[in-house]
Amino acid sequence: MASQDDERFATALRAAIAQSGLSLTAISQRLRARHRPISVATLSNWQSGKSLPGGEQSFGVLAALEELLGHAPDSLAGLVGAPRLRGRAAPTESFVGNRSSKEVFAEALTALGFSSPRQYAHERVHHQLVVVDHRIDVQRFDYRPTVRALESGTCRLPVVYVLGPDEPNVEPRYTALEGCSLGRRVSWPDRRAYGVEVLVDGTLDAGQVAAVAYRVELTARAEDLTAAMYSLPRRANDVLLEVEFRGGRRPVECERYRRTKDGESITPVRLDHRDRLQLSDARFGPGTFGLRWSWEDCDGEGEDDGAEEVLGRDVASAGAGHGE
Repeated sequence: MASQDDERFATALRAAIAQSGLSLTAISQRLRARHRPISVATLSNWQSGKSLPGGEQSFGVLAALEELLGHAPDSLAGLVGAPRLRGRAAPTESFVGNRSSKEVFAEALTALGFSSPRQYAHERVHHQLVVVDHRIDVQRFDYRPTVRALESGTCRLPVVYVLGPDEPNVEPRYTALEGCSLGRRVSWPDRRAYGVEVLVDGTLDAGQVAAVAYRVELTARAEDLTAAMYSLPRRANDVLLEVEFRGGRRPVECERYRRTKDGESITPVRLDHRDRLQLSDARFGPGTFGLRWSWEDCDGEGEDDGAEEVLGRDVASAGAGHGE
């Protein structure tokens, strides 16, 4: 008998395929052309709930399928989890930022007017600075993307946060800093979901580029944060993610995380002399990237390395969660 999670994935996949208007044969052929072969029988089993994707190869196919069907990265994969990584299990995460893998996130995007991938601006350059400060209960996320309009008219980006059960259920504070303003909002306290539409100033012609900056402030203790993640629906020329730690405490067991249609990679990273973690990449995407860490407990011992792995609860804001 299929579990509830199995059925959620199968239902979402059936709906996505039906909305695309493509037959299973056409989907199989297009995925094969993208060097992600999958049989019609396997696709049929996935959408009927008889089987689920498993292993890195299947998740690579699933990432390509999300792109083909015009869905956000991890929107389908998040319903079945991610393949187990080689090596030690990662600690349980409390991700903050754009969470692209949950149904609530997708529904919030729709409420903000982002029902089609063409409605997302293309982030050519993504720069994100997260300031984690133990002295205060407000944590800061600064975003400075350079975007390219895919269509003439108003250029838009979504910012959506689905707060974890241990995070204060307080609506984030959004501030337009440069080259943009704030539009529609989503505020669903009962679902712990909040979001806003970022509007690039003026109108752009298709292909025109603009730089914007905006800030998100979350009510949370520094200890509540153990990751900063972001998802890109299209390839970016450059991505730079930095997390700066203030207030005396330093994280332990820090790592960089990358996930694309080719699989996942985790590499260790150390604080630099500015007390920052950094991840930079060229020609990245579509996919998810981020920085993760844990905190030393009061006795000076690290957190349990054998905690259950949680992947796919990724975080996002403006670019995160977009998918084409």
